[in-house]
Amino acid sequence: MEFKKLHIMKQPELGKKILELRKQKGFTQEELVEQCNINVRTIQRIESGEVSPRSYTIKAILEVLGFNYDEIFEEKYQTGKFDKLLGINPNNLKSQLNIALIAGVIYFILGFGEVALEFMDVTNYEFSMLQKFTYISIKIIAVISFFLFFKGFVIIGGLFKNETLQLVSFLLIVIIALSSIFDITLLFVLQEIEGVIGFSQLITFGILVLFFGISIFKMKKEYGDFASIFGIAEMIAGFCFLTIILAPVGLFLLVITEILEMLFIYKTISKLK
Repeated sequence: MEFKKLHIMKQPELGKKILELRKQKGFTQEELVEQCNINVRTIQRIESGEVSPRSYTIKAILEVLGFNYDEIFEEKYQTGKFDKLLGINPNNLKSQLNIALIAGVIYFILGFGEVALEFMDVTNYEFSMLQKFTYISIKIIAVISFFLFFKGFVIIGGLFKNETLQLVSFLLIVIIALSSIFDITLLFVLQEIEGVIGFSQLITFGILVLFFGISIFKMKKEYGDFASIFGIAEMIAGFCFLTIILAPVGLFLLVITEILEMLFIYKTISKLK
């Protein structure tokens, strides 16, 4: 399945590409316009980047030049290093992104209960067996939903050839899974090192969220101002976790960034044809 029309070239890159293809075929502008029923001035303006032609005009030009429109302007999914590990099917990307969006909503809702239980834990509240079971259940469901949620960002990284986004998203999945295992273990043993593990988790998470924000910010060309706002919000949240002291602020920002993450995936789904 192709990722169609999401990243079609814009001017002036489009004009430069058409000029390159025309010269590659040895056509003059006059020879080209004779066969594709447009005037010389139009092709001059297209090649100089002054105007953005409609898709049917581009197709007409490429047909005369002997090139396939889909091959030139439609991007294919770039298979990543983590596709097999995460079970990504390149032939069914839209369905997987829909699942990622649903998982994001579930993870967002579970987050409130998870934070409440975490607060009880750090205040040395003595959990009953029922509360421990609830805590473990929420953690397991949260890990699964986060896995499906951020699998979506690994896919988006492949769609946009953004290897940083792919790598950081994969590492966040791993870190969240490991952190949950540690948190569950600490309910029963190793309580004396809980503080050290907690600080390590915050710092590691902060670094990854910071780089996640940078990778999103770099996608301004594809998502415009939304990517800038989203990326900056993630970077600020990451910085807050890194400082440890500002971690509560980072936690508050996570509510905002998780909403932006879901919107980001939704915007991507709407672009898929």
